[in-house]
Amino acid sequence: MAEWMTAPVRAERVAGEGEHRPADLFLVAVAAIGAKRAEHDWLGAPRGRHERLGDGQQYLRRFDGGAVCWSSRTGAHEVHGPVAERWESLGAEASPLGFPITDSAAIARADGTTRAGGHAHFEGGSLYWSPEHGACVVRGMVRDIWALLGWERSALGLPVGDTELDDDGLLSCRFEHGRIAWTSSTGPLVEISAAGAAGSRAGEIGAPAAPIRLDPATERRLARVTPGFAPPD
Repeated sequence: MAEWMTAPVRAERVAGEGEHRPADLFLVAVAAIGAKRAEHDWLGAPRGRHERLGDGQQYLRRFDGGAVCWSSRTGAHEVHGPVAERWESLGAEASPLGFPITDSAAIARADGTTRAGGHAHFEGGSLYWSPEHGACVVRGMVRDIWALLGWERSALGLPVGDTELDDDGLLSCRFEHGRIAWTSSTGPLVEISAAGAAGSRAGEIGAPAAPIRLDPATERRLARVTPGFAPPD
């Protein structure tokens, strides 16, 4: 292994400017990207040099099996497969998703077993991919509510499409077993459906008359999704 990959790197600040020198930040990025590559041997060999992204001091390096991104805000994280492809198609780090804040990971069923697919979390949302539904973007308050309920292991399951914002300010996303919606005026709406029945919580008008029976853990989580559920100040 090259000496520069193992030696400690110290980023210094320019006196009076309060910012790291670009050359130092590049060395920080190279070391962090190299360390992340060492964690994941399956990434394989590099396909080129480190790429500088945008106007800031943020970098990416592509490998045979994926890519590793670094920024001073997020550190180094890898993305690969259909999740990476969708992220890049949206504009990568310049998209509303921004930089990844986790590595790519498997997705799980409610019982904890894994299922085909993968996901990664980003500064501005999450990308979940499955063979059945493709790579879907979940963002905003919809993502926050889904996270509170347990992500893909919740009663809702995986997203089946992107989170959408309509002209009336309704942010919504459909899942395998229901829907989450939110507006600043009405708050959250959670619909959970299964076996021909449907249940609704917090903020829905015209809820079905026959709610489904949910497990106690889901009920407790739904109880936290109150009409006043809103972004923190």
